[in-house]
Amino acid sequence: MSSDILSAEWLQRAQAAVNQDPAFRLRGSIDVIVGIKVGAAAYLVTFSGFTCHGVQSVVGGEARNANFIIEMSPEQWDRFLAGRRAGTGRTLVEIDTTDGIVKAQQPRKKLDFLRFHTSLQAFFDAGLKAATAVAA
Repeated sequence: MSSDILSAEWLQRAQAAVNQDPAFRLRGSIDVIVGIKVGAAAYLVTFSGFTCHGVQSVVGGEARNANFIIEMSPEQWDRFLAGRRAGTGRTLVEIDTTDGIVKAQQPRKKLDFLRFHTSLQAFFDAGLKAATAVAA
């Protein structure tokens, strides 16, 4: 199993990494529930204050509890991580601009993504770094 496949373990490693990183706190408070969906895998990731509080696997309509959902195909996820790993990859905002990966039931909720995107990018980058360390 690839260390880059979206899983609860991958997200929990990202959670542990950002919660131990003092630089993550410097990005400011992040109060949001993010849905992350890659292929059939779907999770809710809860942030509150200056930390990531939880990762929960969800099915069906449970993702509607998210402020917004970041949704990628497995191929988009692989390209996203490969690019970030190489240091030349696009950010979540750049990908959303061209591919529309951020979904929200209300336009105001999509603004939450723009408000917190740097912290979310740091979260994904931390997960990638942790997954790379596990694979090494």
